[in-house]
Amino acid sequence: MMKNKRAKTSVDKAVVDVWQREVGELSTRNFAHRLAASEDLVLRLDIYKKLEKHRGCVNTVSFNADGNILVSGSDDRRVILWDWETGHAKLAFQSGHVNNVFQAKIMPYTDDRSLVTCAADGQVRHAQILERGVETRLLVKHQGRAHKLAIEPGSPHIFYTCGEDGLVQHVSCV
Repeated sequence: MMKNKRAKTSVDKAVVDVWQREVGELSTRNFAHRLAASEDLVLRLDIYKKLEKHRGCVNTVSFNADGNILVSGSDDRRVILWDWETGHAKLAFQSGHVNNVFQAKIMPYTDDRSLVTCAADGQVRHAQILERGVETRLLVKHQGRAHKLAIEPGSPHIFYTCGEDGLVQHVSCV
């Protein structure tokens, strides 16, 4: 008895690649190269939802550890936490920065209540979400713009920041 075989399409291959990536059988680099070359898959991409609440250029988006909250920061100096599935803003607050927010990240193991931000004003700030609102405070300052943040894996308190002053600063938000 002969089984009915059909030719594998690039979409079929892409599904297998996703599965192999998830179980660790395919490296991130190979996964990215394979999917970037999948014309069928790329043609299927579409806008899922537009999150509209900022009043300026949005410079940063990142997910919390669980992937259910998206945080964004903008030239309007606000930080917004989104329920990206519904498209609704869960919380919007003034970052405390006096210039464009370049990066905002939720610290892990904080029940999504601790965030760090950096901005064109050179400031690196910590935002704590409390029952009565959000408190922000200055942690460190770069000479010139502060561009990026990198959270130390597994740490709810330690991260790194870099800026136009040529420094990488090791910071604790405790």
